Amino acid sequence: MRTRVVIQSRLSSSRLPGKALMNVAGMPLIELVARRASRTGYEVIVATSVEPYDDRIATHLERVGIPVMRGSLDDVLGRFVEATADLAPGDRVVRLTGDNPVADAALVDELIDAVVADGHTYGRIDTERVAEGISAEVFTAEALREAGEQAYLPYDREHVTPWLRRELGELLFAPADNPGDPVAYRCTTDCLNDYDRISRLFDDEPDPVGVPWSRLVAKLKNAVDALGPMARRADRPGPRLTEVVLGTRRVGYTGHSETRDGSVVRDVFAEAVNRGVSHVVAAGPRDTEVVRQGTLPALQQRLGTIVRLPVLAHDATPRHLITQVRAAVERAFADVGQRKLAGAVFSSVDDAFAGAGATWKRLSDYKLAGSVTEIGVSLRDTQEVAILDQLLGLDLVIVPLGRDDRFLAQAIADRLDDLAAQGVTILASVGDATAGAALAALRVPWIDAVIVDAATADDLDGVLDAAADR
Repeated sequence: MRTRVVIQSRLSSSRLPGKALMNVAGMPLIELVARRASRTGYEVIVATSVEPYDDRIATHLERVGIPVMRGSLDDVLGRFVEATADLAPGDRVVRLTGDNPVADAALVDELIDAVVADGHTYGRIDTERVAEGISAEVFTAEALREAGEQAYLPYDREHVTPWLRRELGELLFAPADNPGDPVAYRCTTDCLNDYDRISRLFDDEPDPVGVPWSRLVAKLKNAVDALGPMARRADRPGPRLTEVVLGTRRVGYTGHSETRDGSVVRDVFAEAVNRGVSHVVAAGPRDTEVVRQGTLPALQQRLGTIVRLPVLAHDATPRHLITQVRAAVERAFADVGQRKLAGAVFSSVDDAFAGAGATWKRLSDYKLAGSVTEIGVSLRDTQEVAILDQLLGLDLVIVPLGRDDRFLAQAIADRLDDLAAQGVTILASVGDATAGAALAALRVPWIDAVIVDAATADDLDGVLDAAADR
């Protein structure tokens, strides 16, 4: 029985264009991935596209003696079928991607052994339990050809194996040296921040091709653990958002000055992402500019942005109120630098009901179009809690926690608990002066996440310690 490793690669990555040829350990990333996969004798072929810019991948691989085939940019499944056309039906095919240099032949061996032992036709590393980047899939050439004939959806063709999973079932596997926590120990090369992180793993390795994947992950684990507590731990279920959400106010400011130090902003955002923080809440245009300054180009895809819309002018006509909402959301798209927001919330419930609900409908239209994932409101007082259920499609509620903890009163807390049980995500907003009281409230069951000012403490340790103790 033959085993062929097929590695998909292209230069037109939307998040990190050209990464296949970026240097890691003295060679292009795609070459390192191929050499690590083939070091025990596996047949390896890189499947790239026929687009002119992918000539660079093909030319380099041919020069260093690594087999390469070319096919449709979008029909990656078709590339795999063509790259394995000479295999017998029972031969094995292993799928790797060209942005995961930590994976190696030993990881492939372990996965194949598990699939054979369980008698499955298809198996993969379980990405729910194993860090992204420690990944591989295995299936037979016969199953791949059947998928090539039967799968017709664009999604199935682009992502290669969804049809196999649906039709054949799957073995989900976690290797023996799995470090745990998929968020903390992710080791793919998806954005510029990832590239820096992965490159450093290989910098001091005398044999970057031969170093076992488990040793690289152990190094990464030690480096991550040395940072301090993470925003989310793998040993407990997490909400839709991590327990800590970064707020932008005062990031990079010096005292009351309006001057921002770009390196300070980027350092704060990079540390937050590396510690498992998944979202940032921006309160208005000034803060969305901070998000763009802190996340481009390295972290934009790793940190979802939730925008709190400016207060509306209620003396306007319904038509003008709708225009205010549209202008605020479009300005947020422009400031963040992409037409996609993780969330958008009104500054009050009154704003959501303005114009006889026309403003809420306009924001809901953005959600329906897919450009805003979740919509909601920021509360100003406890009386607003009573009418939240009138907002159809409510996803997010921001609750300000102050010294008086008025939102923790039993009746209010019970109502918020009901909303949480219905699937509404509740974010507790923490101010500088009330950080201690608010962090203590982390044990309140209806709080999904805590929004903390990125400058509340000198670093994130105190905040993340409180989240870890929840």
